[in-house]
Amino acid sequence: MAPVKRLALAATVALFAVTPLTASATPSPSPSLDTVLAQPPSGFTELTTSTLHGEFTAHDWATSNSSGSGGVSPTETENTLNSDGFVDGYGKTYVQTSQTHALIEAIMAFKGGQGAKSALTALEASDKSDPTYKHADTISGIDNYYGAHFVDTTSNTIGDLFVFSKGNDVFLIVAASTKDDVLSLATSQATSQYNSAPSSTIPTSQWPENATPAASGGGAALGFVILAAVVVIAAGILAFVVRSRRRVAAPVGGYTPMAGYPMGGTPMDAQPGYGMAQAPPVQAAQAPAGAVQMSDDGYYWWDGQTWKDATLEAPPQAQRSPDGAQWYDGKSWRPVPQPGGQGPTG
Repeated sequence: MAPVKRLALAATVALFAVTPLTASATPSPSPSLDTVLAQPPSGFTELTTSTLHGEFTAHDWATSNSSGSGGVSPTETENTLNSDGFVDGYGKTYVQTSQTHALIEAIMAFKGGQGAKSALTALEASDKSDPTYKHADTISGIDNYYGAHFVDTTSNTIGDLFVFSKGNDVFLIVAASTKDDVLSLATSQATSQYNSAPSSTIPTSQWPENATPAASGGGAALGFVILAAVVVIAAGILAFVVRSRRRVAAPVGGYTPMAGYPMGGTPMDAQPGYGMAQAPPVQAAQAPAGAVQMSDDGYYWWDGQTWKDATLEAPPQAQRSPDGAQWYDGKSWRPVPQPGGQGPTG
């Protein structure tokens, strides 16, 4: 029996040796962060080309958004995030072209609630020392937060942001405009985000401060840039919106032929010999119904009130191929988006 006892003892020792490693492993947020961010209000379209779009790491945030802004180096920002226990991040950006508004949302998950609160403290201290910071914004119903009204005269960007912690997560809500008219938007979206967010994305039993011995706090004394970064992002978004709005030049009740349309009829690249010999023929009488106003980058089309994402929805007035699988944007044929995996719409 001695060999059996030795094997049992060895197994017990191995179990205790492995357990601390498992407990110290970096946890994964659940639900995933991309599902936690609140939906934007009606009239906003997601801008997938924004700098802040999708998942990001501490290094991504520090190197892409800090760039030494506010006297804080990217290394300091990354060190602060890691010291606080940064696990993962996710961001989304939206635009409302008709009002020249931008909406930025982001979530940063930390290993525990203590790290999230420490990061919030560092963020607040950094933002209140930023040159664009003007005064605090207030909101009710949220415990751990700060709000800021910012004005960047260089880029004519004015906005309001709220940053708050809930459980082990820190949320960022920024509303920006070329005018001082987005405080109510920032307030309502922050409230919506707080109410819809889970109590935590990492179980409290796995938080470092609930382990034995308790973990020490994060590095709030280090730098952590966020306001300077979001101002740069918001300014770029608003510049895009302004450029897009300038494209809306079609007269009311009229029809302006677009590039690729000869006066009177069939799109040029649908005509024989133009380079799309396989394109289905389009009747000349359909040309007025096919006029589509596209943004400079070709990602959006104008419906008369707001910009629509061309990858998600085809203009109802656009010319269609006989099989309904393609629509014409004035320069080229595009596949008709297929909602819910169904066939192309006609």
